[in-house]
Formats: sequence, structure tokens, C-alpha cells
Amino acid sequence: MSHIPANRQVLLVSADSDMQTLLREALSVSSVGAEPVDCSLNGQHIHGGQRLLPQFTLVCVEAGHGVLEKVAEAKITGHPFSLAFIEVGPWEWNLLREMVERMWECDHTLRCVFCLPLDRASWPGCLSFSRPEQWAVLRIPLLKQEVFQFACCLSAGIPSPLDPVSNGPGHPAEKDNPLQRQLYPNAHDREEKTGELESARDALAASKYYVDNILRSMADSLLVINADMTIGAVNPSLLNLLGYQEHDLIGESPGLIFGEEFAQGAIIENLLLQGSVSGVESSFLTHEGRKIPISVSGSMMQDQQGQFQGLVCVAQDITERKRMEEEKLQLHEQLLDTSRQLGMAEVATGVLHNVGNVLNSINVSIGVITDLLKNSMVGDVGRISQLLEKHREDLGAYFSQNPKGKQVPGFLEKLSRQLVEEKRVALLELDRLRENAGHAQQCVAAHQDLANPSGITEPVSLGELIDEALTVNQDVLGMFSINVIQEFQEVPQVIVDKHQVLQILVDVIRNACQAMESVSIKQLIVRVKLIIGPPDSICLEVQDTGSGIPRDDLTRIFGQGYSTKYGGRGLSLHRGALMAKNMGGALRAQSEGAGQGATFFLDLPGNFHFPDL
Repeated sequence: MSHIPANRQVLLVSADSDMQTLLREALSVSSVGAEPVDCSLNGQHIHGGQRLLPQFTLVCVEAGHGVLEKVAEAKITGHPFSLAFIEVGPWEWNLLREMVERMWECDHTLRCVFCLPLDRASWPGCLSFSRPEQWAVLRIPLLKQEVFQFACCLSAGIPSPLDPVSNGPGHPAEKDNPLQRQLYPNAHDREEKTGELESARDALAASKYYVDNILRSMADSLLVINADMTIGAVNPSLLNLLGYQEHDLIGESPGLIFGEEFAQGAIIENLLLQGSVSGVESSFLTHEGRKIPISVSGSMMQDQQGQFQGLVCVAQDITERKRMEEEKLQLHEQLLDTSRQLGMAEVATGVLHNVGNVLNSINVSIGVITDLLKNSMVGDVGRISQLLEKHREDLGAYFSQNPKGKQVPGFLEKLSRQLVEEKRVALLELDRLRENAGHAQQCVAAHQDLANPSGITEPVSLGELIDEALTVNQDVLGMFSINVIQEFQEVPQVIVDKHQVLQILVDVIRNACQAMESVSIKQLIVRVKLIIGPPDSICLEVQDTGSGIPRDDLTRIFGQGYSTKYGGRGLSLHRGALMAKNMGGALRAQSEGAGQGATFFLDLPGNFHFPDL
């Protein structure tokens, strides 16, 4: 028999403080000498020497996983528990029976004493364990003497046939003892093999506990399905997630927790056909019938002969992920709705901005016509008419002899020329008013169809288009006394969206004029260049001598909302860049820095129109 330490560890599984106090007092008896023990075996006298009463160390723990951890830890550290006292209630029996079996898996030498109530009727209906020789029963209330006797006897172990027998006081058993050789001729070999077996059992128990601990510690849910399509094993995470006890699931169909999706066979079919699956979305049914979304990964198990043994599935609770996906979808829908609203506001702002530019040109035309009518000589026609009516009877003498009458024919000739000029100017300004009104309508239509990358295209003379853009900006050109220089290469008509190109030019020219407000030299150069390809293209340049653009802002000025002007909304260049991109071109800027002026380039595809072809 292996050496029994003088100080033996005793485990108490109970949360009752009175029970803990009683056991401590019962096991703290001082060591005293015991009477010698004599016995005989096959006529040989065997004398037991005097022994001291053992010392006990009590370790208290509540029922649960902590019990198994304590037993395994004591076994691994080389100080195993000699005995375990377990307080039992009738409602705890099934759980405690499972716990004791696992304790024996960790330490197969451990003996257990179950402390049961005095009333026999409250005991479990069936007291059964896999190791009947390693447990006993004590009734509560406990007697200290009875507890101590149990602890002394049961913690000492049972002599095995390989244990040496003492020959009397002062005569320890020798390896060549004839009695031992007579009883056990191969005792040495058996002892060695038994030691190896005990070591293997300890290693196996420690390994099993290690694996069980991993499975218990898994955050994801583990489900093992047997070959007969019944649940073979589960881990605590799955039980906690679904609200089941282990005995509720073992041996049951997986459909109990998978529900309809398992009954449809998709998961099992994929596992059997592919051998493994990963990230398949499904759902668990809790004990209360609530659905929990999960992501299932699994693989098929085979034995050494390649025969189907079962399925291993690991499920991850994706409730939080589903909630976040739903929130993301809602946020995306809100973002789309907000974007649509912002787009509507942007379109409205763009319409107001562009129509405002056209209205400036309309106001210029209206001002010209107003000034023309205020200073018109049409009122002199009435005065001449009154004068002729007054001298109706002597018109001949009045025209030939009267000094004023002699001036009337010349005055009428001058009046005629003036009225003809006034008519010409009025008709010209009215034509401009009509064109600008049409341009305003096109601005509204262009912004309504802003999402459409292609507008209405037509052959356009770029020179005439630039003249029109300069006319629209006539008020600001005259206000700042800006000298305009036009440098046009001879290019054929280009097929473009006329109103989008015109709008870009109007905005760029107006921005250039405003940039020259505070400089001394005010000069605006507008160029039309043919860029030989392939592919051929057209470049319209607007160069000013204004305040210039910092290098860091050469690309930022095309961003929405960016403006260098106080109170500016930063719409014209941003919208111009979008329009140019929609036409297959680009709007870009170049400047040497602050105070160095700036040049804007409008690049357009060379879609030329040749009417004679």
C-alpha cells in the first residue's frame, strides 16, 4: 500500500457554516498514542506497531465547478484529498451524483461520505454509484466522535495484495519475506505493473479533466450529434444559452433545439456531403421557445476505420451582430433619405444661384431699355406736331420765313435717325431678355435632371458661347472696368450641352471678375484652344490678374461648400466641376499663389460638327 501521509486533506462540500464549524472541531483532535494491533495470517503472527492518530486539514467549498477544480488541483500537486464529506439535499441528488462521478474521474482513490437528513423518507429514492466500495452515509446531525472515526478509517485506504506485511515491532517486511513470496511469487512484477497502471490512470484522469475544462470554458456553444442522430454531448455555454439541463438534451433529437431549420435538413445535408460547414446562419430554440440567431460551423467525425461516428457543431450567438446589421440598415436608409433631402436642397440652391446670375443679365438689359426710354426723343414728336398744328394755315410761309420753322425739317431728320437707333437698341435688348429668360428655363431643367449624366447636346460655336457668357457678366465687367482680351483659335463647331457649358463659363468669368476687385491691373483673357490628340479635345481658358489661389486650395476650391469669399456658399465651382465631368470633360485651376492671378481650364471632348459632311 502506498504511504499514507500523517497529515491528510479532507474536502467538505457544503455552504452551511454550522456544518463547516462542526467538521473542523471533529477533525482537530490532538494526536495521542494508539494501542498496538495484533492479527495473524495463515498461522504467521503479524504485529501492528503503535501509530499516532492522523492530523486532518479541512478544505471547504460550495457545490459546483469549483469542487472539480479543487480535486484536480490537489491531485496534480501531489497532495490529494483522502476523504470528501458531501452534504446532500433531496433536490440535489442528480447533480451531486454527476459531480461525484467526475470527482472520481479526477482522483479514483477518493472516498466520499454523504451527509443525509435523519428522516429516511427525505432520502433519494435510489442511492447508486459506479464505485460502491468508495462511499458511505452519515446521518445529520453528526456526532464529532463518529465523524473522526470515519475520517480515520476511510482515509487510511485498504491494503492491497502488494502491500508489505509487518513481522512485528521493529521488524519491517523485507522484500524476500518467505510469507510474501509464498502468497505472491510475482509480487515485484505486479507491483511495478500496478504502479505503471496507476500512473497511466492519473495521466488519463488529468488529461480528461483538462479536455473537460476546455469544453466547459468555451464561450461558443458545443453540440455533438451521435451517428443515430441524437444529441450525444453539450457544453455549459449551450445549456446557459438555451436554458436546458444536460439530462434534458442528451439522447434527444437535435430538432429539439434547432427547430424547423434542422427538420428541413439543410445543415445536416451539407455536413454529410461536404464533410464540414462554416458560418451557416441558423437559429436555436430556447427552452421557452424563443429563437436565437446563430452562426453554425461543424464537421463530420469518423473512427479509425473511416466509419461515420457523428457530427461536431460549434454555434456562435449572433444576436448582437444581427442587431447591429439591422441598425446599420436603418442608418443606411436614414442616410439615403437625408441625402435625397440634401440633394433636393442642393438642387434648389443651385437653381437659385444660376437663375440669379441670369437675372443679373436681365436686370442689365432692363436698365438699358429703361435709360433709353427715359432719354428718348419720342416726346419731341408731340411738340413738333403741336407747332405744325398751330401754323397749319401758313405752313409754307412758316417753313420759308420763320427762323424756327426753317429748323423743323432738319430737326425731323435728326429725330428720325434717333428714333431708329432707339428702336434698334430696344430690339437688341429685348432679344437678350428673351435669350436670358430661355437660359433661366434651361437652368431649372438642367438642375431637375442633374442626376442624368447626359443632357441635350447640339452643335455650338464656342466663340458665340463665350460672347454670350461675357454679355451675361456685362454688369460686373463694367462695374470693375475690366479689360477683356479674346484669343480664339479657329475651331469647328462642337457638339456639347450648350447650357451647361454656358453656365460654367458664366460662373468662372464672374468669379474671375470678383477676384480682380481690389487689384490695380484688371485684365481678363479668354482663350479657345484646339488640343491635337488622339483624341482631339477643346480647352477653354479664363485667365485673370486677380488675387490668385494658394497652392493648397487648388483642388479644395471645387469641393462643395468651400468658398474664399465672405458669405459665399461655394456652389459655382463645385457644380461646374460636376457638369464638366458629366460632359466627359474636366474643370481645373492653376495659380502661382496669392497675388499672382489664376487661370481656369475647361476641357471638353472634341466632338466636332462638320455640316458639309
